[in-house]
Amino acid sequence: MDKGPRIEQMRRYIRSREEELLFKMDEMSEEQLRWIVRLSADCLDETSLALCLEDYSEFLPLDKMQAWVSSFIPQYSQLALADLEFKAQVEGSGFNSLTDEELQNMSCEEKWGLLALDEAAHTVAQLRRELARLLFCQTYDLYCDPSLPQAAIEFPSYFEIQRLLVEIPAENLQALKGRVLLKTRGLENARTEAREGILQDIRQEVARSISLEKPLESLFEGAMERIPLGGRGVSDETPTPDTEGMSREDLQLSLKALTDLMSLEEMQREFSPIKARYPSFHEIPDPECRDLISRLSEKLGGRTLLSFTERYRSGRMVIRQGISSDVWTLLPNEKRLGLLLEDNADMDLVQMARHISRVFMSYDYAMLHDPAAQVSFLNEPLYQALQERIVGKFSKQSSQEGLRELNRMVTGRMLEVERARREDRQALLLEIRKDIATTLGLPGTLLDPEAQH
Repeated sequence: MDKGPRIEQMRRYIRSREEELLFKMDEMSEEQLRWIVRLSADCLDETSLALCLEDYSEFLPLDKMQAWVSSFIPQYSQLALADLEFKAQVEGSGFNSLTDEELQNMSCEEKWGLLALDEAAHTVAQLRRELARLLFCQTYDLYCDPSLPQAAIEFPSYFEIQRLLVEIPAENLQALKGRVLLKTRGLENARTEAREGILQDIRQEVARSISLEKPLESLFEGAMERIPLGGRGVSDETPTPDTEGMSREDLQLSLKALTDLMSLEEMQREFSPIKARYPSFHEIPDPECRDLISRLSEKLGGRTLLSFTERYRSGRMVIRQGISSDVWTLLPNEKRLGLLLEDNADMDLVQMARHISRVFMSYDYAMLHDPAAQVSFLNEPLYQALQERIVGKFSKQSSQEGLRELNRMVTGRMLEVERARREDRQALLLEIRKDIATTLGLPGTLLDPEAQH
């Protein structure tokens, strides 16, 4: 078979993808950038992976993440093109004639069928990936789904499984492959009702080989949570619950940031015992402050100050369980709005006030997605004054529907901002801020950034 058309098509795709990703770099959220790196890393051999990701961390701040990915994409494209040129020289159409990117876009059924024809036609890294992917085949339909490999990279368990497979001696790994191949061959000719059972046997076989202790159903938890991918691991620049070495000022700011993510009920529950001893945050001793920060960080899970504004383009919600940015981009606008309104429904009075205040305070579109800008609001008198005005205006039960309506309006129009052309977003954001000012009876001068300081 002539490989020329396929190779040329892949070559054009790799080059055009690089151009498109670099063009959209400034629009991508931190989660989208991490997804791109994971997808690419899943196609690299061990040596290339170690070299390319030596100075990478999923915990990099957004600006540094954008800079790193901008330099990584051309580098990765060259590796993908080199893999393509090498595979063009391989005779036949078996497993070893396909690039890692092509394998990433094929179903497990296709690939294990090819391995059955030539059991040695893989690298060790490829075998580990294919075994890990099998654990995500909950059903026979997923086993036959070519999109499963790309979906699997969202879950931390996928990378954890591969690390566990690294610890298996080479001869044991080959023996595991042999046992799996016997079962996958049986899948082809099995009756429909028997296939699910055979597939579960395969998943259990792989799970036993790595002494996986967690239930297989739990593998799908924690979509796009940060993982220690890359040489840098957890960035020193990213605050973690380990607060040793933080100055008192930093401790106070961290505590204030966590408080800004909490509902009124959560604040009352967590801080009532402390208020009996310390009238204000500033009086809490450093050791207790550290313990409190660690406890609250764990309880709040994936919530961040960016959740209020980032949810419109990434699907990461304030209260409800978010969805991956990759899935979010595929949803129709009506479905996105529905999910955002469900998130709104779970916000209490103070959380709605913070959401609206953060949109109003972001006088420049870029500030919506800038962690430094969103953190800086915590020390701005206007941010506190806005919340007090909103709570004062809508605190009565009879008035709260008015606040929910304002929150719905802001939500719907902010979603339109993210759908608009880049050059139109600033003007659309200004119109939302004007309407917030009108509703709250704020002077027009506050729309001017100079008035906010």
